[in-house]
Amino acid sequence: MTKPSSMTELEAVNVLLTTIGEAPVNTLDGNQVTDVSIAKQVLNEVSREVQGQGWHFNTEDGVKLTPDNANQLVVPNDVARIDADDFNVVIRENRLFDLDDRSFTFTSPITVTIVYYQDFSVLPDVAKKYITTRAARIYSDRMLNSESIHQMVRRDEQSALIDLKEFEGDTADYNMMDSYSVSRVMNRGFNRRIL
Repeated sequence: MTKPSSMTELEAVNVLLTTIGEAPVNTLDGNQVTDVSIAKQVLNEVSREVQGQGWHFNTEDGVKLTPDNANQLVVPNDVARIDADDFNVVIRENRLFDLDDRSFTFTSPITVTIVYYQDFSVLPDVAKKYITTRAARIYSDRMLNSESIHQMVRRDEQSALIDLKEFEGDTADYNMMDSYSVSRVMNRGFNRRIL
């Protein structure tokens, strides 16, 4: 008996193809027919969209960024977004831009939280499943626009999203007291007693 292995990009593209009744392919290399190219494009598009939301598996807290010789913070291409507690920054022209100072100039290192784009091959299986299922729905909608296929794949997509959120909750070690709104409600009675 062979051990199950993680889903590959080829397998994911084949899921998209079979959703619209096309035959699976053996490779993604070389020149491909239009359906395969579109399937791969949709898979990549959805992967970027899902990963851009930021999940425990592709987010790093406390990353120290040091300005280069021009006092700028260059952002690598695999970064979906950056958040800094002490600065109001956005990514512009592959560099961090300070919105308060309206400047690309940083005179000292800053600590940020970064959401990274990762290759499909290194994503957790539960993320691959959700990305593939969501991409299959979008792909079939674009290629066939069949209501029955849409409904069938939509149910699978919802189930895959539930699995991904459960995985996120299990692995991220979230604490409800980390939420301002929950903390405010929990401390509501305490504040009244003080007054």
